[in-house]
Amino acid sequence: MRWQWMVGIFLLALAVFAAFSGDRLKAPSPDTHFVYLANTYNQMIAATVSDEAAARRQGLEPFELDREPHHRNDWASYREITLKSGEVVRGNWMERGQHGRFKLLSGDEMEIPRSEVRGAEQTRRYFVSFPPGPGFLMMPLAAIWGWEINDVWFTLFFAALNVLLMFLLLERLSGTGVSERSRSDNLWLTGLFGFGTVHLWCAVLGQVWFTALVIGITFTLGYIYFGLHARRPFLAGVCLAMAFATRTPLVFSALFFFLMVAFPGGRLIRPEQYKEGFKKLVLFCLPCLVMGLSLLFMNYLRFESFTEFGHRYLAEGRIARIAEYGLFHWHFLGKNLSAAFTLMPELQTSYPYVVVSRHGMSLLLTTPAFAYLLWPRERRDAGERFLHRALWATVAAIAIPGFLYQNTGYEQFGYRFSLDFTAYLIVLLAVGRRPLTRLFKACVLAGFAVNAFGAITFKRMAEFYSNRFFV
Repeated sequence: MRWQWMVGIFLLALAVFAAFSGDRLKAPSPDTHFVYLANTYNQMIAATVSDEAAARRQGLEPFELDREPHHRNDWASYREITLKSGEVVRGNWMERGQHGRFKLLSGDEMEIPRSEVRGAEQTRRYFVSFPPGPGFLMMPLAAIWGWEINDVWFTLFFAALNVLLMFLLLERLSGTGVSERSRSDNLWLTGLFGFGTVHLWCAVLGQVWFTALVIGITFTLGYIYFGLHARRPFLAGVCLAMAFATRTPLVFSALFFFLMVAFPGGRLIRPEQYKEGFKKLVLFCLPCLVMGLSLLFMNYLRFESFTEFGHRYLAEGRIARIAEYGLFHWHFLGKNLSAAFTLMPELQTSYPYVVVSRHGMSLLLTTPAFAYLLWPRERRDAGERFLHRALWATVAAIAIPGFLYQNTGYEQFGYRFSLDFTAYLIVLLAVGRRPLTRLFKACVLAGFAVNAFGAITFKRMAEFYSNRFFV
């Protein structure tokens, strides 16, 4: 493909996203958690070579933020208290008062009487609990602009890159015979992905939650590109490692590569292929293992647990549903399934005419073209049948943990967690061989209209939104 095509697609996508961002482009978003993270990483590195930087980090724990956050929304924190007895405890109070039950980082509880904390030295330590991938990527920008990085522009860049990467992936599928789509079809599917899904309104906001989703897609697209048929195992592993270092649920998409290795050409691997398959698995797993162990060690340094990344310490550990059920539980399934598939806005006869729940709305409303996934054409051979099943299995592996998660995605316009598996759904449409009829293209345009409404109104026009789940 000529480079002019690639530049044109990227710049067009960037222009569209910038147009919908509008006034948001003038300043960083209110939720610059990754900017804090990038500056903290830079200061930690500087502290190893500079006495002045080391002095600034004096008294801070590894990965503890260099400055106190400017608001209290979604920062992990715990208290370090030196009791009158001299004992140092770390954790959070289980009630509002600064005495009584105290939950340690170990998970144990202890009773601390008021007399032990009266006049005691207390330090509140802040961390970013979100996976650090975007913070790593921001480090060079933080070295130049410090705390003034505009995370809206940063997110827009990756959103536009996603559109280009999706087009390149679809063209590769066509070029290798995996799909039979024409370039025109691939452009329609690329437009569907970039502007007819929740990707559109997530791309234009900045803010930590949406930045992570957008960058997670960037590395997911690279992973699919290199991982298809286990073509480039090491690069696929690098992309997956960066993907789950950005969005934790993406670790489950490793299933896709394992299936590619175990079923070359759609058939179970034969003994004479074991050596080649093992080599591919080693090359794939190496970067994933390095990243995974690094993340586990970072967890331990911050929270004294390899598996605790910090979400239990949001709001000082006082989020009731997490305290009662944990981060993942069957209790959350019904509400999450509704947010993903059945939640609808309320239509009214007077202004504002439509009211959307901040818990989102059905995927079939934000992206009507996804209905075509239910009626693919019959598979022609074992290879096609296998790829179709492998893609759906990967979607399920990513989506199911999200359906059990303690949060619907609130607050959101559409079901934003679907971005973790949207790339696989677009590939399924590409290999589904059903013609892109006028009705399909009308569905693409309808999806664009719905998500454009979200991009324009979300967090700008409160009258269109309700905090109630069902509106």
